[in-house]
Amino acid sequence: MADSRDILGKNRKFTGTTGIKLPEGTTAQRVDEAGQLRFNSTTNLAEYYDGTDWKSIDAPPTITGFTVDGGGSVTSYTMDNEASGDASIVINGSNFDTTSATVVFEPESGGSNVAVQTITRTNSSSFTVTVTRADFLESGSPYAIKLTNGSGLAATLASAITADDAAPAFSTAADTNIGTVQNGDTSTQFDANLTTVAATDTDTAQTVVHSISAGSLPNGMSIESDGTFTGTCSSLPSSSTEYTFTVQAVSGGTTVTRQYKINGIASAYMAATGGTELTSGDYKTHVFTSPGTFTVTAGGDAGGSNSVEYMVVAGGAGGGGGHAGSGGAGGMRYNYPAPAIGGLPVSATSYPITVGGGGAGRGSGPGDSTGIIGGSGGQSVFSTITSAGGGGGAYSEDTNRPGANANPGGSGGGGGHAGQGGGTGNQPPVSPPQGNNGGGGYGSPVYPGGGGGGRGGVGGTPGNGTQPGGSAGAGEGAPLDFMGGPSNAPSYGTSGPSPTARYFAGGGGGGVHTNTQWAPGGPGGGGRGGSNGPQTPGVSGTSNTGGGGGGTAGNGTSGAGGSGIVIVRYLT
Repeated sequence: MADSRDILGKNRKFTGTTGIKLPEGTTAQRVDEAGQLRFNSTTNLAEYYDGTDWKSIDAPPTITGFTVDGGGSVTSYTMDNEASGDASIVINGSNFDTTSATVVFEPESGGSNVAVQTITRTNSSSFTVTVTRADFLESGSPYAIKLTNGSGLAATLASAITADDAAPAFSTAADTNIGTVQNGDTSTQFDANLTTVAATDTDTAQTVVHSISAGSLPNGMSIESDGTFTGTCSSLPSSSTEYTFTVQAVSGGTTVTRQYKINGIASAYMAATGGTELTSGDYKTHVFTSPGTFTVTAGGDAGGSNSVEYMVVAGGAGGGGGHAGSGGAGGMRYNYPAPAIGGLPVSATSYPITVGGGGAGRGSGPGDSTGIIGGSGGQSVFSTITSAGGGGGAYSEDTNRPGANANPGGSGGGGGHAGQGGGTGNQPPVSPPQGNNGGGGYGSPVYPGGGGGGRGGVGGTPGNGTQPGGSAGAGEGAPLDFMGGPSNAPSYGTSGPSPTARYFAGGGGGGVHTNTQWAPGGPGGGGRGGSNGPQTPGVSGTSNTGGGGGGTAGNGTSGAGGSGIVIVRYLT
């Protein structure tokens, strides 16, 4: 029987503001007849039957963005799938079904969906889900977020999650100056001389792609995708110039950047002329046996060479007259072995070289206004380095010639035969010391004279009047490599204890009044002592060693000092 309200209460014109009242019932109360329109009290949605299925009438949801672990709102995110635990994702949008909507993450490159671990349907515009980070696979990336309402209507945010392991990491600290390049350098030099700027990814299956995102490299140089450098440097400036650049490293969906610096110069290694030029391996040596000029034509750079090793030896002194002491060695200053970038800095200019001459040896006749003390050696100079000449040997008192102590100097001279004291070494003082003190003399019966000081030791003082002349202070050995290599070095210096070195700045040997008990010169060019009977002169120091002259006695003549030498070496 018909309900009278269906006939009499019909709103035939669908007017008014209250709406149309639809038949209402649960899902179980549906009557499957095509064209039926009803309100489903189970789903709280209007629905109709199309002859096959019931179709809900609903507005689709929308997704506007999401946050991860409390971060800012985004529409795409890179998920570190090597991190442990779950991530909390808040999905924002509209028309979310707070009763039965579901969320999954669909792989756009194939594979299985990532299901949520929990879901909180906060309200129609915000759901919170938790997901396990490790469930996102790089092979399935990127993943879309799909939110499906109970009606079956869904919203999809494409390419929302990209799975990746940890971001690529740089091993070299930011703003590091990675080295120096010069004209003509290619990948061979880049690989050998520059600190790496490449980033690495702990996932070996992931390729890290590098590029320069800001700044610039020196002319002709570029970066490969693997983070190595390629090209050929050209047209670089004559003075060192620092270039700043930023390396971008991309791995999967992650991009990191880091700024670095690099020096560019036409030539990273210094170049110079002057003196006798010798080449041995990667080093060039300049030997000055007389005054000259060391001219730096290219200043170089700290990444190659811009400093030098040096040895500066002053002239040795002569022995005194009468019952005399021997001459002290010239001062010897050096900085080898010095690192190529840690020696004495130089620049592109000229450096005058002074090579000190040897002091005169004295005979028994009158000398200068102070008597007949041996002549002091001349100083040798290179750049800021000055070595003092050796101190002249003393003489003993004689008629109208009162005795005097030996002179100070780079190394001090030896004392006279009648007990005069030796001269002080390392005068003026420098550190490390450039020489040592001379030994004192002794009296009768044979009047032994004191030995001259050397760079490697003090001059000897005889213990009594019957002993030989005072022993000479030893010189110092310079490595053969420093002097131009073993094949070039033997023409400089004298032999000594070590076969791999040549010796300089040895003191003169002490003389005696009678017999032949004079002392030999010190290793490093020092002259042997002499005697009065048989009359034997002291021997002069060897040229270009800075050796002191040997002393003598009575009417004999003492030896003159040996001239100095300057040697400069650097990396080429």
